[in-house]
Amino acid sequence: MNSATWHVKCHGDEWAAKAVPDGPPAEQFRYGLELASRVEETGIPCGAPVRSKDGRRTVGIVGHELALLRWVPGRELNDRNEGDMALMGVTLARAHQALGTEPVTEDQAWSRFDLLAGIEDTAVLHARPWIRPAVERVVTRLRRLRPETLTWGPVHGDPAPEHFRLDPDTGLCGLIDWGASSPWARMYDLATVVMDAGGPDAARPLIRAYLEHGALPPDEVGQALLPLLDFRYAINTLFYAGRILRDDLTGVADRAGNEERLEQARRWLVR
Repeated sequence: MNSATWHVKCHGDEWAAKAVPDGPPAEQFRYGLELASRVEETGIPCGAPVRSKDGRRTVGIVGHELALLRWVPGRELNDRNEGDMALMGVTLARAHQALGTEPVTEDQAWSRFDLLAGIEDTAVLHARPWIRPAVERVVTRLRRLRPETLTWGPVHGDPAPEHFRLDPDTGLCGLIDWGASSPWARMYDLATVVMDAGGPDAARPLIRAYLEHGALPPDEVGQALLPLLDFRYAINTLFYAGRILRDDLTGVADRAGNEERLEQARRWLVR
């Protein structure tokens, strides 16, 4: 999103300030802030924006949209700790319930899942011999799943462990950084956090806690979790294959970082 962030302190209070460029990034930013505000109203700290004097969540400044976000104190959750994983499941389920559901047509649903149609540079499919066959298998499994039959609504989009915050003083668990939010199948969020936690077996405490709070029916999770994990790993495959082709080392120490993440995706998809 090419955003810029600042940690703001004044008279003992803290905020995060964030600015994103005008245009589609700003539209995405405003949508995420709206969702964060809705969820925060239910008692989950989300880093919702402080409104301006005239009631706006963002203000325009030099080609950007700027927001002042409430500070969410606490530590990141550990996706290898059973208690923390359960707390992630509970918090994500509560957020989903706060956001509600939305209807979706078959065409709308498939437009979000059609990996092959969304590829801008088809060279990524040939970066390794296994990539195109693996992605095609994922697309076939998603077709059989019929994504339009899943539960759809606004989702966080990137509920990684580092976006959960547990405040030891209050016991409240927050969910921050709503910049990737969009209307999606709720299973997309659940599959994302399960992937980050090491897969379905490792993430059993998380999945169990999520289901106990009723955000999705157990049958839907049982049917859709593996196809959605395939989808998430396919996204990672295309992303890191593209980085390798472009020699993009942003966020990694060296080329081995991209190769390692591509290999993680291969191990899941070629099994």
